[in-house]
Amino acid sequence: MAMAVGAAVFVLSACGQTKEPEETRTNETASAEEVRDSADEVQEIRNDEITEIDKGKPAEDEAEEKPVISNDDVWASLVGEYDYLSDGGNGKLMIHKTPYGYGISDYETEVSYRFLTDSSAIESMEGNKIYIKYPEQVFSDGEAVFGYYILEYDTDGIDVYYGKTSFEAAGFLYHATKKTETGVYEYEGEYLDYGVNAPALEIKKNSDGTYRILIDLYRLYLLDDGVGKETQDGLEFTATGPGSGGKVKGLITLDGNVATITIFGQEWLDFAGLSEYRFYKTSDVPNVYDGSADAVKQTTAEELLDLFINGSISAVDSTDSTRTFYITDLNMDSEEWDSYSVGEKVDLDNDGENELVINGPYGGIYLDARDNQVYEFAVAEGTALVLSYTYYNGAVWIMYSNRSSAGFEFYHMEKFEGADNLAAEMNFGEELVDFDNAEAGIKYTWNGDEVSYDEYAALCSKIFAAEVSTRSGL
Repeated sequence: MAMAVGAAVFVLSACGQTKEPEETRTNETASAEEVRDSADEVQEIRNDEITEIDKGKPAEDEAEEKPVISNDDVWASLVGEYDYLSDGGNGKLMIHKTPYGYGISDYETEVSYRFLTDSSAIESMEGNKIYIKYPEQVFSDGEAVFGYYILEYDTDGIDVYYGKTSFEAAGFLYHATKKTETGVYEYEGEYLDYGVNAPALEIKKNSDGTYRILIDLYRLYLLDDGVGKETQDGLEFTATGPGSGGKVKGLITLDGNVATITIFGQEWLDFAGLSEYRFYKTSDVPNVYDGSADAVKQTTAEELLDLFINGSISAVDSTDSTRTFYITDLNMDSEEWDSYSVGEKVDLDNDGENELVINGPYGGIYLDARDNQVYEFAVAEGTALVLSYTYYNGAVWIMYSNRSSAGFEFYHMEKFEGADNLAAEMNFGEELVDFDNAEAGIKYTWNGDEVSYDEYAALCSKIFAAEVSTRSGL
């Protein structure tokens, strides 16, 4: 199994602690600074280009009086849903307005996508062509593998071209035809939360005429089993509420692309302190899975983790299954000590499918994808529980380290066979025999039993030699 690119190297000290080679840390820091500086320069140039494009500024060699069609006008004319034939059946290319520009997404099927991006990925717009440089894979050291897409639009639809290495190498991919309003259900689609600009309301029409409704109220509650029906007043729904699992009732009304949700009852008002919520529609295609066997097979763990990375779906909190969080809730890729960054994907629970490492303070967060959702699998909890993972006896183990006190070290390791199946645990550590008398010596323990220094050192040499740190900045 491949180790993380740029992962920290550890050396065992005489007493079992690990030390980081100074030269390695210096070289990695310098390299990281060079990557960040280069990326900042490229982004500044790209931002300048996009700003000039958005202004619809004519080229210097054109006469100033010549009419210029602004890019806003172009995007406004392209907004909508486009159908095309894909290997998985019917694909959809969608362009929608957001508070910060325009979003562009390409779904090969209802549950798998080719790309999800926005105007920040646009390299340029020339004539009737839009050039998109899309990061298909991002590594923990900031490096990325890009795909190169060209969208050529006309009155008949959009031709999409793709190149693995450059725009010049792009070949024809498909022709997408714009979908008319016929057959589009008024309520069905995906809606974003005004406050956090993240998907928070999904509405999908079922074959029996009812609606499946998912409402993710930021840092409050997830209503994930809503069922609704159209009435004269709007879309009435019921869902399982907080507490003992009683049902809550509500109503969804539309004003253009703005959906207002009202949840009825004093019990909900006492719980939430608010009964009305507003969302804006960004797509006619909801990100809701139908629960069928075919849909489950098609939605892989890798795809779900990518959807989390792109901010399309949330993850379930490990301490409270009613709470969720998006990647935008984390302090991502800043220079601060407590920032997070996307790490690599590794099989951390020994089930044959990768989990996602979010590098961060004290070791960050590990995420698992199953049952069409992303779950918080392991999380660091300060200096007393520093998170990392290691390879031991042919398996991956999650490790929590406590080196917070002088004269004391303690380690707890867990081996999983699937994220919800804890198969084995191990505890080991060292401490002063007498904390008031350092000369009394050190006691070494393994799973509660005292062992010799040689036994302890042999165990530590195996564990720490294969340890991978996921702390910020390493």
